This record gives sequence, C-alpha cells and structure tokens, in this order.
Amino acid sequence: MLSNFNFHYQPRYINGEISSYEALLCSVGEPVDVQDFVISIKDTVSFDLLVIKRVLEDRAKYDCESKIRVAINISISSLIDKDFVTNCKTIFAVEKNIILELTNHDSCHHFDQIQAAIAELKTVDVCFALDDYGKGYVNSEMFIHLDVDYIKLDKKLISNIAQNYVAYSLVRTTYEKIANVLGKKVIVEGVETFQQLNLLKQFGQMEYQGFYFSNTLQAKQLEPTLSICNKQKKKKSLSLTLDKAIYDINRAQNPIEIRAAIQKLTKVDHYNIVGVSPNIFDVYAEQQRINENYKEILENSNSAHSLLMSSLIRTCDAFVIIRDNKGNAIYNNEQHINYLNMDLVNVPVEEVCRVFPDYRTCLALDQELLNGNSCFIMSNETVETENGTSFFHTYRQKLTHFGQDFVICSVYKDENRISVDKLTGCFNKEYLESSEVKDHQKMVFVDLDGFKPINDHYGHNKGDEVLREFAFKMKSMLRESDIMIRFGGDEFILLFDSQLMDAVLKRMNKIRKNIEQHFADLNLQLSFSYGVSTLENGYKQALEMADKKMYQQKSERKQIA
Repeated sequence: MLSNFNFHYQPRYINGEISSYEALLCSVGEPVDVQDFVISIKDTVSFDLLVIKRVLEDRAKYDCESKIRVAINISISSLIDKDFVTNCKTIFAVEKNIILELTNHDSCHHFDQIQAAIAELKTVDVCFALDDYGKGYVNSEMFIHLDVDYIKLDKKLISNIAQNYVAYSLVRTTYEKIANVLGKKVIVEGVETFQQLNLLKQFGQMEYQGFYFSNTLQAKQLEPTLSICNKQKKKKSLSLTLDKAIYDINRAQNPIEIRAAIQKLTKVDHYNIVGVSPNIFDVYAEQQRINENYKEILENSNSAHSLLMSSLIRTCDAFVIIRDNKGNAIYNNEQHINYLNMDLVNVPVEEVCRVFPDYRTCLALDQELLNGNSCFIMSNETVETENGTSFFHTYRQKLTHFGQDFVICSVYKDENRISVDKLTGCFNKEYLESSEVKDHQKMVFVDLDGFKPINDHYGHNKGDEVLREFAFKMKSMLRESDIMIRFGGDEFILLFDSQLMDAVLKRMNKIRKNIEQHFADLNLQLSFSYGVSTLENGYKQALEMADKKMYQQKSERKQIA
C-alpha cells in the first residue's frame, strides 16, 4: 500500500527550538497527488496502522529515537474502530513521544466514541492534535471540544494576515478562543514569511511550522527535539471568568436562576468590579444594571484615556502598588516588581512579610490611613536591601469602591539620601554620583592588605567581622567632614576637604600605623595600601588616578616586604 511512498519530516518550532516533526507522506518516482491518494483509501484503519509502523521504523534507525517527538496523521474515523485503538495502545505503551493528528474529520460525527478512544490512548501518554481547523469543515466546531492537546490552524487562515487587518483580527480571535477559552495549545502551519511570524507572535505562545523555518527533512536528518513538560493548565484570567459569569446571568430563565447566577458572580468578582448591589430586591433590574456596568467597563477599558492611564501607572518612575484593606496586593507596576524582584499579586500577606520583614511597617501605615479620617498621608520610609539601606518618600491614598476600601501607594526613591552599606555602615559607592562630592578636595583609594589570608583561614564570618572592625576604627580617626565609602569587597574610598596633598599623605600614614597596631593587638596582620588624587576634574578621573597610585604603592610595599 505504501511501496511507492516514503516520509519526509517538517519541523515545528517553539521559542526557536524544534518541538516535534510532522511526518508527511511523499511519493517516490512518478508524481502522485498525495492528498487525493489518501482520500481514496477505503480501509483507513489498516492504512493508518501501516503509516504508524513506517514512521516508527524511520525513527528507530537512530540511537536517540526516544528523544525525537513525531506527529503522525491519522483519519479521525479510525478511532471509532476498537481494534485500531487496541493496536495503538499496545504500540504506544512502548513507543513514546507521539502526537496523533486527527485529519479527515469532515465526514465523521461520532463525538462520544472518539472522545472515549482519545481518553484510552492518553493512558499510554499519547498526545492528540485536531488538524485543519479553519479549513471550513462543518463539524470543526464540534470536534474542537474533544480532549485534544493541540488545535492546528490551517495555513489558509494565516495566508493573508500580512495584507489584511480583518484576516489578522480573525486569526487573533480564533487564537484567543482556543488558547484562553478552551485552554488548548495552538499550532500554526504554513508560516512562510517574517511578517506572518511577527504578527502571530503578538497573540501569545504557540508552535509554528512552515517553509519560513525549514524545508521538509529526510529521516536521517532528524535530531532530538525539545523536551516538552506537561505543565498544569494555566488559570483562566479574571476577565474571562467575569465574562462567563455575566453570560450565566443572561441565560438564566427565571428570578431564582438569575439570583443564583448573581451570587456566583460575587464569588468570582472578589472586588465587586461590576458593582453588584449588596441588597437585591428586583433581580431583573439588577440584571440590567450589571449588564450596563459591565458594558461600560469593557468600552472604557479600550478607550485612549484608559490605555494612557494604564501605561502611565505601569511604566512611571514611581513604585506603584495597590492593596485591599487586608493588605493583599491586587496590583504592582513594573518598577515595583523589578525593585523587589518579586510580583506580590496573589502572594499571601504572611509570605510577603516573611520575605520582606519591613513590609509589616507598610501594612501598619495602610491601616493608619484606612482607620483615620484623612484620605491621604505621606511618609518617609527605609528599606533594608542587600546593598544597604534605601530611603523613600511614600504617598498613600484611600479609595472606596462599592463599599470596599483600597490603598494606592506611590513610592519615590529619595535621591538626596545615599544608601548605607549594611555590613560596615559606610556609604555605598553611589555617593560618588551625589552633589555632596563637590564639597571635597581629595580622594583616597584604600585597598586592604592581608584581608584575603584572614578570610581564607578563618572563614567569611570572621572576614565580615574584620571589615566591620576596620570601618569602625577608620571612622574613629576621621573628621566629621570626612566621608568613608565602601567601594566593594575590601576596597574603600575616603573623601577629604584638605587642599594640601602632603597633609593628606601624613594623615594616611598615621592612620595606617594605628590600624596595623589595632589589629596586631587582636593577633591579626592587617594593613592597607592607598593612592591619593585630587577631585578638581571630577570623581571619575580622580578614581582612576587614585586607583593607579594605590596599585603602585601596593607593588612597592610587596617588594620591601
């Protein structure tokens, strides 16, 4: 039956990597219309089993066969045959990494039998894809509800999306229905241009195949495919859940059903976005009012003003977070997420407080606002981070929405307050960017000598203790106007207002002797090398010069030692 045919394999891609290969039947020798040949097959069961056997034989020629994921086309009607299902179950109990693509579903209507066959074969880890969606088959909308893993969009759906916005919008709507409403994965075939790919990528994650990526390959060219994890289906978005709840309200047929549907709505709409009344006397009036509110929300959500407001909050310089009256974060913008390196939405309050102990202070200030008579308060707050203490101005505003209170916090970093190194109490190196530097004349770059052997011999805890002790002792010998900065590791910077280079050098030599004696009394051998430069041409040039002089001194001291 297949003596004049072999198989070529077209790669599918996800995130730039091959996720699977589709086995495509090709004629050998005299050209044959493969599609007409397949349609002419009467015994689809025998034919499909032979196709499966031949494809698996191709894959078995390679040592990495188990790592090559292949998609095999079968007629959907074959799943009605019990012997076919039994044979497949035996085969795929051994052969893994298989997708069965269901084709020719225009003349089959046995939904329940097919669903049962799919369920049985899934027990041996077979995945399924519904092929040719969008080709115009009358029963596609019925079969889209089968328990398949993938829906494959026919290439004619996307052929015109780069030339026609209506075609593009149709594909986007189709994608949203499959991916968001049905929760299934999407495969798009026939991608032939960069424009098509770029437009499709805007919808969300999907798998692609087409000549833009690769021509069909011979079996000997197959390589291991990307390992696909069977992740849990993502939760439906709140907007989709609300839409379904409104749908249920409007299909209710009597007051009892309407009231029950409204109660279900309140359970999913925790923040009463659509504004359900607390006391419902006339369910028909409430039904109409909910519909009007929801329609207005949908219309406003895409208005230019709403989009601008959303963009402003999302991308503004401030860290913006919105919390309910129990402290749960219901929104935080990109700046807030990036600063904490954590999205607080849907994270329990206690977990946030465990990760960020200072968060309890934020919640206490929220409660102060919520329980007071004012609708607005400002506070200055500090946050301990890995890089030291940061200072912020925080503005809180209380808003009430259908009887529920919320707090909007806008947090601005105090650029006039320089963060402090948590370990040593010195300023962090960002101090060098501040306007305070101009009040100083000389820069001293200090690098500890002997710290590494101490840290290596006694461990990091002892090393931290030595750094703290060094900073404490050093600051005790500095003037009130002098500044000490921890530049990084065991490197420090001192800023002096002295104009005389000789005076600075004498001070540093005296300080070094005192440091050496102090640590000698602690039975530790610690000193430092330093370089001095002037700040008249800015801190960057001064830093470069002081660093160079420090290394010169360190080299000379080593030679003397």
